[in-house]
Amino acid sequence: MKRVDICASDDHDTIARLVAAVHTLGGEWEGEDESLGVGLHPFQFPDGELSVFVDAWVVDVAGPDELVDRLLAILADSD
Repeated sequence: MKRVDICASDDHDTIARLVAAVHTLGGEWEGEDESLGVGLHPFQFPDGELSVFVDAWVVDVAGPDELVDRLLAILADSD
């Protein structure tokens, strides 16, 4: 299990790239809508669950090492 801080909670460009990267990897949103407000947001993948946590300061992700690494690679390529 790996946890990584992604960005500040007011970095809307990076948050939009994060959501796009989750979709690129095939993540299934478990929430009622696709806005990343404050709270815990679980996404289901064939190879595990990825959790995105948003609070007043930071956005972070946690999940299986390989899944988090693939997400980070997509985010790095989208800079």
